[in-house]
Amino acid sequence: MKTNLISKAVVMVAVVMASVMNFSASASNPTQYVKNEEMTGELMTAKTIFKNEDGHLFRHLRYTYTYDTENRVTSKEASKWDSVKEAWVPYFKLNVTYSDNQVEVSYARWNSKDRVYNDKVEKSIYELNDTDATLMLASTK
Repeated sequence: MKTNLISKAVVMVAVVMASVMNFSASASNPTQYVKNEEMTGELMTAKTIFKNEDGHLFRHLRYTYTYDTENRVTSKEASKWDSVKEAWVPYFKLNVTYSDNQVEVSYARWNSKDRVYNDKVEKSIYELNDTDATLMLASTK
């Protein structure tokens, strides 16, 4: 039951991340984008998305993931490639907090001027009911 609950929470978090990152939906087109996943055991610790332009790959987006002791995602950080600086520049960060039957997901954008994530964080709280279905309780900005 607990493993099933964790699995459903991880799936729910993945769905939320996908909806927040709607622009990355086009990355599923293999003729335009190529991905490289870095794994530690069975956990994905990073994913790099490359643009494929006429057979040449160019850095585009990079996601890094952290996990808790139960192998649940606790954060996802995205960076965009800056070809002028030739460096990854932070873009946004998702933090995931787990409690008994709730999962809280917070989203913050990178403030390049202050070089920190914005204080204005968007949060969504989800509850897992008795049948392990995910219910949204609240969403705030």
